Amino acid sequence: MKFISDLSEKKMIDGLVRMAPHARIASHVPGRIRLKFSMEGVTALNGKGNMENPIDIPGILRTRINKFARSIIVEYDHKKIPYDLWERLGRIGKDPNEAKSVVRDLRKIFLAQDSLEETENKKVK
Repeated sequence: MKFISDLSEKKMIDGLVRMAPHARIASHVPGRIRLKFSMEGVTALNGKGNMENPIDIPGILRTRINKFARSIIVEYDHKKIPYDLWERLGRIGKDPNEAKSVVRDLRKIFLAQDSLEETENKKVK
């Protein structure tokens, strides 16, 4: 699995959802979440993805990886990615049925970004 910017929207979302069962939320306040990965998650990620920007989803502002702690801190725009979406993503490991609504909401974020980019492009022309 990869999390790099040249992947399609679908692959990015699917990759994030597939990794969710291997992570737990260590801390979370609106705009910042710290995820701890299990050893299985680290093994699954090992050598894959862009370590500078492992989660390339609209609304992600910055990521910081601590390999030794098996964690990632994600700073995000809580107006684009709701707090609750992260919480639901964190529950996928215990409730796989949660994945459908998370995928649906992540797709909405991409659609909103696409619409914004189209509007901005029209203004430039």
